Parts: sequence; C-alpha cells; structure tokens
Amino acid sequence: MIHFLGLVLALLPTYLIRFKLFGVPTTLLELLIAAFLFLTLINFKLTDLVKLKSLGKINLSAGLFILAGIISTIVSPEPLRALGLLKAFIIEPVLLFYATIVTIKLPKDKIVVLRWLLASSFLISLFGIVQYFTYLNLPIKFWGSGDEGLRITSIFEHPNQLALYLAPLLIFFFALYLSGFKLFKVWFERLALIILGVALALTFSRGAWLAVSLMGLILLIKKYSWKQILPLVLLLVLILFSIAPIRERVMLGISDPSSSVRLQLMKIGFQKTLSSPFLGNGLYGFRTTLAESQFSGEILNNPHNIFLTFWLEMGLLGLLTFALIFFISAEQVKIHPSALKFAAGVFLLTVIIQGMVDVPYFKNDLSILFWFMISLFFI
Repeated sequence: MIHFLGLVLALLPTYLIRFKLFGVPTTLLELLIAAFLFLTLINFKLTDLVKLKSLGKINLSAGLFILAGIISTIVSPEPLRALGLLKAFIIEPVLLFYATIVTIKLPKDKIVVLRWLLASSFLISLFGIVQYFTYLNLPIKFWGSGDEGLRITSIFEHPNQLALYLAPLLIFFFALYLSGFKLFKVWFERLALIILGVALALTFSRGAWLAVSLMGLILLIKKYSWKQILPLVLLLVLILFSIAPIRERVMLGISDPSSSVRLQLMKIGFQKTLSSPFLGNGLYGFRTTLAESQFSGEILNNPHNIFLTFWLEMGLLGLLTFALIFFISAEQVKIHPSALKFAAGVFLLTVIIQGMVDVPYFKNDLSILFWFMISLFFI
C-alpha cells in the first residue's frame, strides 16, 4: 500500500489524461485515487478509526471545508461543472488526506513515499530541460515571440502549471536537504534540487521565482550566517541577471500585458466579494462573474490570487476554513517539531507567496499535493 500511495503522488500529472467512463468525465489520476481509497477501505481497522478520531481540530476543519464546497456547488451558476470540481478539488483530496494518515505507519514509510515524489518531480523537470533545447512536445505558442521568450511546459499544458507544481516542492525538498533528512544519496539529492531549480527557472514564472527566492533565502539565513551566504547570493544574482531572457523577464515588472490582465482579474474578483461576501460566485462561477462584468479578455477560471479564489469559489466559510487549516497545521510544528513538519510548513508558506499572483490549489494535482502535505503534520 505504501508504494501505491507513492505511485499516486508520482503520477499526479496524469490528471491531464482525460476521458469518459460510462458517460462521466474522469481522469487517469482519479481512477488511481479511487483504487487506492478502495484498497485503504478494505484494509481499514478499528485502530485506524481511533487514530483518525484523535486528530482533533483538523477533523472539524476538513468537515467545514467539504461543507463549504457543497454549499458552493449548490449556489454555482454551473452546478454540473461545479460537482466535478467538488469531487476533484475537495472530496478526493480530503479522503486521500485521511487515507495517507492510516497508510503511513512507520518512519520508513514516509521515506518511501517522498522518494516516489522526488523521483517523479526530478524526471518531470529533466524532461522540461530537454524540452528547452529540443522543443519536444512544447506547444508552438511557448516557443518565444515578442516580449515572451521560450518557456517550458514539460508534460503540462502551460508553463505556469509546471511552475505551480515545482516551486513548493523545490522548497520542500530543499528544507529537508538542509535539515539532513535523507531520502537518497547526497549527490542525487543535490542533483535533483539543481534540476528542479533549472526547470523552474525555464518556466519564466515570476511568481514562482519570487516565492522560491524568498523562501530559499529564509532557509539559508536560518541555517547559516549572513557572512556565509551573502557572497553566494550576490554571485547567484549576478549570474542570473547576466542571462538576457531572465533579466528581461524580471525588468518587465508589472508593465507587461500578463500582469495588467491579472490586476484586472483581481479587481473584478474583489468587486464580486463586495457584492456577495458570504457565498462568492460559487464553484466554477468566476467565468460567469467575468462575463457579467463585460470583461473583454480571455474568460478564465479564477482571479489569479489564492485568497480571492477561495473566497469567490467556496465562499467566506471556505476562505476562513482554508486559513484555519494553516493555523492548525502550524500548531503541530510547535507541539511536535520535526524536520518533516518544518518542511511541510515551508511548502505551505511557498504556496501562500506564490498564491499572491496565482492559485496553487485549484488543479487536480495541486489540491492532492496540498492535502498530502497537511497529512505530514499529523503522522
């Protein structure tokens, strides 16, 4: 079972393999999750129930999170589509959270699962780097034209999807590495971190760059003195700014069309929260919100801000519950401190920073990854 859990995490991007089963839209990832949950249920014991009951406040938070999702599905302007999001982004991740807690029983189990996750992210990143030089499976629109340089997608559909997946994981594994938490041989861990970092850089996602740079600097300051890290940081900045595409991407600031559109989306989203502060626009409702505001650009699923998105998609209850989950998890770091819990906490902080300009949750892989990290606080 522990290897099956690792396989599910390793194959998170298989949500991109979509099809219909008996007329119902689904993905390969959903079938893997369903199989894992079914096997977990078969092997479920009374001691597992006792373990889950002992989790305390997180059980209430998970219940409120699901309740917020159900309410938002009912009020959604697109209830059928909202039902699919409720299943994929809320119910399945929460169930996997509980299944993970009863599956991981020994310290070595954690290592097995994390090895699967690191190996998978390493291979995804490696393919992305190969893609940069070969254009293999890279959509033409990301080959580079005008202000936009070449941006890799790896096995994903968009560079930002790759960045949303990699950025928190890079910081998570970097925190584990600095703490001495061993997953593989040191040389491979270093190589994996470099490969993940290079691939993330090649997505040219400024939100991901900001989140990783800030959290990476905090981790280094916590581990070493300023005198030790300052020369390294300055050297790295000089090297990066000597690379023209990176320098040009950073110098764009918020004056490029992409940033302008995001600011406009956030403005429309905030206006909707003022007119509907308790219910938002319901799951899958932001597209309707944009249409009603006579937005002239591309109709998107969210306003590219994690707090606004939770407020709009899951109402005020969903937003407050999301915040509550963070605080309850942070308590666990203080009550039972460990390198793994600290790394999971750093993962969540990276999600928040990146979430200022994007939404590192409302995707099949990201929601599963989020709740898996929450489970690490309670194992």
